[in-house]
Parts: sequence; C-alpha cells; structure tokens
Amino acid sequence: MNSDYFQKRIPIIKDLGFRETGLIELKKYIDLLWASNEELNLISRKMTYEELIDNHVIDCLLPLQKFPTDVKSVADFGSGGGLPAVIYAIQFPQIQFRLYEKSKLKQDFLNRCKSIAPNLDIQGEIPIRLLNVDLVTARGFKPVDVILDVSRSYYQTNGKYFLLKARLEKIEEELTLARKKFKDLKVRVEPLKSPVLEVERHLVLIHI
Repeated sequence: MNSDYFQKRIPIIKDLGFRETGLIELKKYIDLLWASNEELNLISRKMTYEELIDNHVIDCLLPLQKFPTDVKSVADFGSGGGLPAVIYAIQFPQIQFRLYEKSKLKQDFLNRCKSIAPNLDIQGEIPIRLLNVDLVTARGFKPVDVILDVSRSYYQTNGKYFLLKARLEKIEEELTLARKKFKDLKVRVEPLKSPVLEVERHLVLIHI
C-alpha cells in the first residue's frame, strides 16, 4: 500500500527536479522516517503515510530547482526528522550536509539516515561560529531574526540562507523584526506552488 502511493507520486517528484537515480534512497528514507515516527514523534503521529509524502516530502521538493548547486557544504538548522536536509543530501551526494539537532533521540535517528545518505554529518547545538559552510537551510525551525541571530558571525560574512516557510503574512512579521536587528538585510521571498495541496508556501532567500 505504502509502496503503491510512493510509486503514484514518482512523476510529481521527478517533475519537481528530483533525480531518478536517487528514488530508491528517497523511498528508504521515507520508510525509515515512517517506521521511526511512532517511537520518536518526528512528525505528527496522526499523519498518514500519504500525508507524509504530500505534506512533507513533496513540500521539501517545491524549491528544489532553486537550490544553489555551486556549494560544497550546507548547514541545516533544527533538522528534526531530516526534512529537508536528508532529502537534499540524497539529491546532491556531492555536497556535505551538516545537520544541527539538539535532541539526542533525533540525532540517533539522523545518524541512522547516514546509511542512506553518507554525506550527512550529525551535530548537536549550533555553534557560535559556523565554519566552512556555504549555505544554511531550515524548515519549520525558528523565525528569521532568530535564525540570523544564532548564526550572526556567518551572516556578517555574507552568509547565504535557503529557508522554507509557509504563510507570507507570518514571513513579513518575521522580516520586520529581522530588519530591526539587521539593517542591511537583503532578502527575497518567492512563492512556491504545491501540485498536490492547496497550501501557502514560500522560499526565503538571503544573500542569494
């Protein structure tokens, strides 16, 4: 049943830019996330397998074709169950993905994902200085001003951010706060359209 639904969504997944040669690994990751969720609560326990694919996996793929591929190292903040970092690591095996997650249980889960995407490096707290990082990603993490605050030294070196966000109204509130702290903030907000759900999604790009 679960495999059938994944197969049904493959044309959409490919249309969004995901590489065909990574589909087996993507399915392994989705199945691992699904199997581990009951114990770890990585996503809502009430969610169905179909909702996992439509609400989370496809959601992470919406901005995929805008992802800067000229980077060597990515830091993902608040990685949780690995969305979007594990998916992006599968898509871009040549890029090193450093995942920052405070929860020890979620760290353990993310370490299990390394068997699927060996280019993952699992870390705990976000350090004051982010070294050797070309891009920061985050989805469902903190408001924009907090993200910039915790990575202030990186931001001040013209650090690049690729942030998956939802409602524009909320984003504008966050950016108002961020501009009070970061007067020179150069940001672009791009709408994203889901092919499977009527939802409001946006990509927040900083220094990109």
